[in-house]
Amino acid sequence: MSAFSFSEEQEMLRVEARKFAKKELAPGALERLKMGPMELHEAMKPLDKKIVEIGWSALNAPAKYGGHPIDAVSMGVIFEECAKVDPYVETVGAMQATTALLETLPEDVQDEWFPRLIRRETKHAFGFTEAQAGSDAANVQTRAVRDGDDYIITGEKFPIPFAMVADVASISVRTDPKAGFKGVSMFWVPLRLPGISIRPLPWMGNPNLVPSVASFEGVRVPARYCEGGEGQGFYMVVNTLDWLRVITALTCLCRAQASIEDAIAWAKERIVFGQPIYKYQGVSFIIAEHATMLEATRLLCYRVLSLKDQGLPYMTECSMAKWLSVEVSIQAIKDCMAILGHPAYSTEHPVSQRLRDVVGFQMGDGTPQMQKMIIARMLIGK
Repeated sequence: MSAFSFSEEQEMLRVEARKFAKKELAPGALERLKMGPMELHEAMKPLDKKIVEIGWSALNAPAKYGGHPIDAVSMGVIFEECAKVDPYVETVGAMQATTALLETLPEDVQDEWFPRLIRRETKHAFGFTEAQAGSDAANVQTRAVRDGDDYIITGEKFPIPFAMVADVASISVRTDPKAGFKGVSMFWVPLRLPGISIRPLPWMGNPNLVPSVASFEGVRVPARYCEGGEGQGFYMVVNTLDWLRVITALTCLCRAQASIEDAIAWAKERIVFGQPIYKYQGVSFIIAEHATMLEATRLLCYRVLSLKDQGLPYMTECSMAKWLSVEVSIQAIKDCMAILGHPAYSTEHPVSQRLRDVVGFQMGDGTPQMQKMIIARMLIGK
């Protein structure tokens, strides 16, 4: 196994990202933690403009739209430093997956959508999940039937984050009912087309994802909006999820790290039996244990990103990082809540919000059971 370390350029990027987060994201971050989905979406718009100004919205986009290349480890650095300050501000995570999907479409479609996405004038959603097709991505029931130069899409996507506020979504559909996973295709679907209805889906956490249910009733989509060509949808879902899983892993770790920092500050301030509680091993050892587990899992995440940069397989490590990050983050936040006491149990406290958020990530982008199945199959075989 090759050694991993951050380059001098990546460390400089970390400093710049940290400065940006402190200056632009920190003001109002605690207030945004308490906002509902639509209020939070509106509050993000000024921050989106700042992200556009710094150039992060164009990373790895085609050069003709003002894009410029960057490696996956560097993207992880940017994402991590910003998510530590405000986990609800999307910087470079989902846009990378959107860029990869949009690049599979004809140039005129790219010309229509890339500039708006880079300027953050519009948002993109991912619609891979259905009632019978979550971890089993090949079991989609939403159908797309060819009709001349169009496909007619019928079905329901549930849940589909961001659909309430997005203008377009990449959705997986079945184009060949007899071909198994090879009968799945992916379409770039503008969400204002006739026949699409979207309603909110209340969640106990993660309001920034604006959870939704989207129904498609005879929606006519041009055939040229098929991403990667008919029958390539399953592979595109898998590739997209591999990227989103490592971003999810870093997201969870950032929430846990913020909770540890809150617990440390409180442990220095809280006096019990004449001394600060950090002097009791029952408190200090808990902090030490969780800090160690978070750092180990963080390095696993960067191992995944490093493998991606080298063009090496990383599915096993990606599933390891996604599963482990959620587990260690939930336990860390729970124990930090105990150190902070009853105030942290309030629904208005950031720690309780972080716990609700991370619990939701157990299911997003693949359940713990699914990650373990992937790991076992890659190590042992089917």
